[in-house]
Amino acid sequence: MSSFVIIKFVISALIIVLVSEIARKYTAIGGLIVAMPTTTILTMFWLYQDNKDSILIANFLTSVTQGIFVTFVFFIPCIILLKKGMNFYSSMFISLVLLTIAAYIQQKYFI
Repeated sequence: MSSFVIIKFVISALIIVLVSEIARKYTAIGGLIVAMPTTTILTMFWLYQDNKDSILIANFLTSVTQGIFVTFVFFIPCIILLKKGMNFYSSMFISLVLLTIAAYIQQKYFI
């Protein structure tokens, strides 16, 4: 494994841990940070460092933009189920199934 891959791994993991620790104490701030395109920007940097290809980045961002709508199919049911008192794992499972179905439909019919 190259040293650059290890650096990417460490920085990415540190960001995830940092955000989860912030979210544990300050859910609103943690949610805001996660809603920001933090991983998207980080991924853009990693892709550019690996390839120096602006078209690849533009295509990646197009896919991210298309994926935003699909993620709502996960978030909205998960929020509703959790607020209704459903078990965390059941809520996650149902929401992930819905996300999978929505992603399939998007890939099959809209891309």
